[in-house]
Formats: sequence, C-alpha cells, structure tokens
Amino acid sequence: MHIVMVSDLETQGGAAIAASRLAQALCHLGHKVTRIVNIGDGVEHNWRTAQLSFAPYDRVAKRVVPSPIFKTVAGRFYKIKLANILKTLKPDVINVHNIHCAAPLGWSPVLTETCLSWAPTVWTLHDMWSFTGRCAYSYDCRKFIEGCDARCPTPYEYPVLAPRLIKRAWRTRQSLLASNFRLTAITPSRWLAREAQAGLWVEHRVETIPNGLPLKIFRPVKRAFAREALGICAQGAVLLVVAVHLAERRKGGDLLVSALPRVAPRPLTIITLGTGRLAIESEGVHVRSLGYVDHERTRVLAYNAADLLVHPAPVDNLPNVVMESIACGTPVVAFPAGGIPEMVRPGKTGWLADEVSFESFREALDRALIDLKQSSDLRQACRSFAEDEWSDEIQAKRYLALINDIQR
Repeated sequence: MHIVMVSDLETQGGAAIAASRLAQALCHLGHKVTRIVNIGDGVEHNWRTAQLSFAPYDRVAKRVVPSPIFKTVAGRFYKIKLANILKTLKPDVINVHNIHCAAPLGWSPVLTETCLSWAPTVWTLHDMWSFTGRCAYSYDCRKFIEGCDARCPTPYEYPVLAPRLIKRAWRTRQSLLASNFRLTAITPSRWLAREAQAGLWVEHRVETIPNGLPLKIFRPVKRAFAREALGICAQGAVLLVVAVHLAERRKGGDLLVSALPRVAPRPLTIITLGTGRLAIESEGVHVRSLGYVDHERTRVLAYNAADLLVHPAPVDNLPNVVMESIACGTPVVAFPAGGIPEMVRPGKTGWLADEVSFESFREALDRALIDLKQSSDLRQACRSFAEDEWSDEIQAKRYLALINDIQR
C-alpha cells in the first residue's frame, strides 16, 4: 500500500515525532510511505519526502505582501501544488497530521479537501486546532462548540491569529467538515475524541488510536548506569522535567515553580530537558539543566536516571514525554488534564493531582515521594503498561485496519 502523510514539519516537535514513528512502523511492515511536508529535515529516512513550499520566497513574500492577500495567493498555490504532487504519487490513502505550524505561510485546513479528491483521507488530530478558530488547546473556553470569534481569550498564544480573523477561520473549518463527511479523524486520546465530537466533528467518524513508541529504544536501563553516564550525583529523589520550552504556560512551569518550595521530602534534584530555565530557588532543591536534547539515547538516560517524571501541564493530549518515561520504567506525576489520565494510572504508572492547581500538584508530589521512599517500585508496572498499549507496531496495525475499513 502507498500511504501519503501530510504534515507541516517532518521531524521537529511532538506531533511530527509521533507522525515519524508511525511512518517508520508502516515502512517496517512493508508499506511505501511518502511524507509531504512544509519544512523537511534534510535527512535520509525509510520514507520518501516531498516538500510543499515555495521557500525561501514564502517568508520574504509574507513580510512584504499584506497578510490577507498573501494567505489567499499562497493558499491557492498550495492547493494546486498539492494536487500536482498527489497526481504523481497516486496514493492509496492519505493521512494528514499537524498543519497549523505552516498556517502563517498559507497552509489551510482546506488542503484536506484537496487530499479527499485523490484518495480516502484520515486526519490525525494531535490537538484541537482542526475544530477551533485558532487555538491548539482551549483551556476552559467552550466557544469552539457554537463558534469561535474575536472574543477569543488567548488570540496571541501559539498558534497566533488576529482576533478579527478568528470567526472566519472557525467558519472555514465548519464549512469544510460539513461538506466532507468522508473525512475521518483519528485521535491519540479518548479525551480529544470527545472534544472533537462535541465540536465540528460531531457528524464524522472519529477513532482513537494511541501513538506508538519504538520500545526497543525507550526501555529501562539500570538507574545507577544512567546517572553515572549523565554525571548526576544526588542525595534524595531525582525529578525530571521535560519540555521544549520550559517557561511556556501550557507546560505548567509556573505551577511547578510554585509547588516545589512547599514539597516536604528533601533533598531533591531537578533535571530539566528543554530551552529556558525554571526559576526554582529553595533550600534543599538542586536544579541541573541538560538543555535542549533531541538525541534519543540521551533522553532515555535522563528518563532512567530519574525517580519521577514531573509533568505539570494544565492541558495536554497524549504527550510523548509521558509515554517515553513510562516506557523507560519511570512513573509520572501529572494533572488529570486532557488525555493524561489515560496514561498515568494511580498505583500503576504514577500519581495524579486532584485538580489543576499548584497546591494540588504539591500534594501529589508529596504522595509520590513518600510512596517511593516506602519502596513503592512501579518500574515493572510502567514497562508492562507501555508494552501492552504503545508498541509502534500495534499502532501501525490499528491504522492499517482502519484504512482497510474506509477503503471498502
């Protein structure tokens, strides 16, 4: 089978990494995969890559051409170029992933309509963007159900869109989904499936297939070895915090900074992976930054060096870092937000706060640290859960079963 996957980025960011792991697994099962991306990584992969852009002219044009005109012209260009690429590729099925990173350069949800004209199409939703006016996560806002507009509470958070354009963007999605019922959605979490069907995907088929992991890479290794390899000498518990941008509001760094000084068990060592820093200044808490790390081997060592992964995100879908940590045998402390309760099972893979607040998170951290001190070892339970739920081969086979079903 020839499967074409469409995404804004090839391997950068959580959604692109998840798409790449799926592409790799499909290739290993003997299928041909072509990635159509806006920004490629220039690296040779098992799949072929086609670039849907007019770089470097797109960014130059965006700076000199008024935004509405640029997006209209660029949008038409991309539809034509995508159709030409698909005509050449002749795919059996098309799998769309994240596209909103390329939206400022003219990519639009309407590209999925072009995909549908060439082959059965499934859209893997990594966040809420496909059914909101602009946001990837709506927090407590429910306007996406009846219609987003200029009163959006977060227009200048990523992905940014001027308030006056939000209503039109929501209506574009409404029109697209109302006139293309053949478009099927896949969500990694049951939470996102419920949100999608509460909104514009209400009349569509929406299936939940969790993301997969290369479990031969993300696996337990001896903690002493991992700490020695990273040069970590610590007394007390070691906590790991992972985010591309540690200070981003959606990652909950501010909540963690507020909670940690009140955590009772000391001393603590905090390892961070990501750009920026956490301003934690508290007696008995030592912060060790490893910076931004995209090398999988180093990340595996970091997961294994930690007693706990601390994931204070107040909103999330099915984050890669939580999956990776659990697969390495390291339990997680997190909020009961989005799809996280589908991953963090109390007494099995970690601990959940009762609500999204720094005080509740502090209480969950205290419980986790006390349990660990009393020899509550969840490493084997974590690994077994990952093997049962998140094998990349299992994910690929679930995708293939759905593809075969919609092709009938």
